[in-house]
Amino acid sequence: MEENSQEELVEAQSQIWRWTFSHLISMSIKCAIHLRIPDAVHQHGEPAASLSQLISALRIPPSKTHAFRCMMRVLSTRSTGFFSVQQEEEGEELCYSLTPASRLLLRHAPLNQASLPLLHFHPAVRDYCSVLDTWLLEENRTAFEVVNGASFWDYLAGSSGPARELKGLFYDAMVSDSNLVVNALVVPTVGGRESLLFRGVRSFVDVAGGTGIVAAAVAGAFPEMKCVVLDLPHVVEGLPAAGGHPGNLEFVGGDMFRSVPSADAVLLKSILHNWDDESCVKILKCCKAAVSGDGDQRVYNMIVIDMVMSEVGSDDDDLSREIQLCFDLMMATLLNGKERNEMEWKGLFEEAGFSNYKIVGKIGPRSIIEVYP
Repeated sequence: MEENSQEELVEAQSQIWRWTFSHLISMSIKCAIHLRIPDAVHQHGEPAASLSQLISALRIPPSKTHAFRCMMRVLSTRSTGFFSVQQEEEGEELCYSLTPASRLLLRHAPLNQASLPLLHFHPAVRDYCSVLDTWLLEENRTAFEVVNGASFWDYLAGSSGPARELKGLFYDAMVSDSNLVVNALVVPTVGGRESLLFRGVRSFVDVAGGTGIVAAAVAGAFPEMKCVVLDLPHVVEGLPAAGGHPGNLEFVGGDMFRSVPSADAVLLKSILHNWDDESCVKILKCCKAAVSGDGDQRVYNMIVIDMVMSEVGSDDDDLSREIQLCFDLMMATLLNGKERNEMEWKGLFEEAGFSNYKIVGKIGPRSIIEVYP
C-alpha cells in the first residue's frame, strides 16, 4: 500500500471535509432565497448593505446574529460568489454587495433564476439523493421512484399538495431558464446567433415548448415567421391566453413521440437529456420528418440546445465540466436520462436518419447544435 506524506493526508482529509459539508452551501442558498436576502441588500442601495442593516431588515433575533454572520460569510467566499464583502477600515462593520449571481435571485429580476434551486430543494427531489447506495444495486426504477413511489412525471401529474407544489416549481424553473436562453437565441448582439439560426426561416416549431416563452420571443422578433408550440394537450390547453402573445404564434396539443408539425426549423431545448437513447431516436425521427422539406432546395434544420459533455483534458473550464457531470448524474437518477458527449450525439443523429450536424455556439455549459436532414 502506497504511503502518503503527512501533508497529503491532511489535504485528503480537507477534501473529504469540504464535500461532506458542501450541502451547507446549498442550504444557505435556499435560506437566502426564502428570506430574500438579495432583495434586502438591493433595497439598501448601492454600493452595499451593512450586516446590521440586513439583520434589522430581516428581523433576525439577537440570538441568531452569529449564525447569520456565518452564513453570509459562506455565501461571500470567492468560490460561492453570491455576495461581495467590503470593509472600509479595520474594525468597521462588514458590508455586502450583490454579484451577478445574487442579482439573478432578486424577486422581480427579469431573468430571475430562483425557481431551479427551489425545485431541487423540494423534499421529493432532495430526498432521492439519500438512497443512491441501495438504488444502484436495483434493477429498473429511478432513485426518485424508490423514494416517492412514482416516476417524476407521474408524480408531477398527482393531486397532492407536495405534487402541486413541485409541479409549480418545475414549470417556473423551465420558464425562468427559457427567459435566459431567449437572450442567446434572438438578441442580435449575442454572437450573431440570430442570423445563424433563423436566417430565411419561414416556420418554426418549439417541441415540448410549454407555455411558449422561447417561441413567443422568436415570433416577436420575426413577425413574418409562423411559430408553433407543440406540447401535451393538457399543457397547452387554453393557450394562448388573451393578449400577451404575438399573432403569428400558435399552440398545438400533441405527442412528440408520434409526430411534429412540419416547419423550416424545429427546436428541442433541454428535452433529449430527459430520455434514454431509444426514446430520443423516436423523438428525433419525428423531428426529421417535420424538417425534411418540400423539394425547394431550402436549408431545413433542427436546433438542439443541450449539453455536449466535455472530454477529460478539454479546453472547457472546470466549472462547466463539473456542472455537466452533476447534471449527468441527476438525469440518470431522477429520470433515467443522460447527458451526452459529441460522439453519442452523432450516433443518435445518424440512427434517426439525419445527414450531418454542427455545434454552432454555447450557452454556459450547454451547446447549440444544428442538425440537418
